[in-house]
Amino acid sequence: MHRLWRLRKQHLFVDAQITDEGDAGVEIAYLYNHELSYRRRWPSRDAALADADAKRAELEREGWMLHW
Repeated sequence: MHRLWRLRKQHLFVDAQITDEGDAGVEIAYLYNHELSYRRRWPSRDAALADADAKRAELEREGWMLHW
């Protein structure tokens, strides 16, 4: 599992994590304050990264800011 990004808003944060599962695909997981909020398996890394990019853009429009 590898963290792609972390966004913060006030004292809250959202992490996007990616896990390569070989032939089973690539999983993206979103954690809200360390709690799993959503996860999905994608057939390719490119598709998983596109999902993570779209989610990050959505959250940034809502006022979340990049924090590493």
